[in-house]
Amino acid sequence: MTDADESSDRRIDAAIGGIAGLASGLLGVGGGFFMVPLQVIWARRDQHRAVGTSLAAILPIALVGAATYYFGRGTPQTDLTVAFFLAVGSVLGAFVGALAARRLSDNALKVIIAILLVAVGLKEVYDAVGGAAPHLITTTIRALAPRDYALIAVGGLVVGVASGVTGVGGGILIVPLLGLGFGIGQRVAQGTSLVAVLPTAAIGALTHYRGGYVDLRAAMWMGGVGAPAAIIGAALALWLPQRVLGGLFGIFLLVAATRTWPLGSPPRGELRPRP
Repeated sequence: MTDADESSDRRIDAAIGGIAGLASGLLGVGGGFFMVPLQVIWARRDQHRAVGTSLAAILPIALVGAATYYFGRGTPQTDLTVAFFLAVGSVLGAFVGALAARRLSDNALKVIIAILLVAVGLKEVYDAVGGAAPHLITTTIRALAPRDYALIAVGGLVVGVASGVTGVGGGILIVPLLGLGFGIGQRVAQGTSLVAVLPTAAIGALTHYRGGYVDLRAAMWMGGVGAPAAIIGAALALWLPQRVLGGLFGIFLLVAATRTWPLGSPPRGELRPRP
C-alpha cells in the first residue's frame, strides 16, 4: 500500500467514525448500523471484517457517549441498574442467537423485526408530533419493581437473540424497549442503551479479533474520531427536547427497517449470508 493509499484509508475511516460517533451519541445506539455498510462501500472491506472492526470501534464511542449522558447534566441520564440487567440478558442472548443462526431462517426474523421497527418508528413519530407518551414527557429515572428488572433481563435476552441472528444492532431495539415498554424517558433510555451495549460489543470484538476479522488500525481511527463526535452527539441529545429526540429516533427506526428488510440480493459489496 502506498503512502497516498494509506492516507486515503485513514481519512475514510476517520469520516466513518465521525458519522457513526455523532449518530451514536445523538440516538443512543452503538454505531455499527452506520459503520458496517460504510466500511463495505467506502473502505472496500468484506462484511466479516467490517463487522469485527466496527465492534472494536464501538467500545470507545459508546463509552464516552455513555459518560456524557451520565455526567453531562445535574442528574445522570442513565440507569446503571437497568443497564446491568439488559447486559446480562443480551450477552446470554447473543450466544443463543449465534447458535440459533444456523437453524433459524434469518430472513423470516428480519421481516418480523422490520415490521416491528416500522410500527414502533411510526408510533415514535406520532407521539413526538402530538401524542402524550410518558417516555417523551418524564425527565427523571423512575422507580422499577423487581418484576420489571426481571422482564428487562428477558427483554435483553430477546434483543441479544435477535441481534445474533439478524445482525440488527442492540441499541436499535433497546431504546424503544425501555421507552415504550417501561415508560423510561427517551433521554435516559438512550444513555442506558449505550452502557448496555458495551459488554456485547467487547465480547463480539474479542471473538472477531481471535478469528482475524478486526482491522485494529482502522478501528483506532474510527474510534479515535468517533469518540469526540459521540460527545457532541450526546451533548446535543441532552440539550434537545425529548419530543424532538423521540421524533428523530422514530425516523431512524424507519430507515433501519428499510435496511433490515431482506432483499433478493445483498447491497453492493456485502456478502450474502451463508447457510
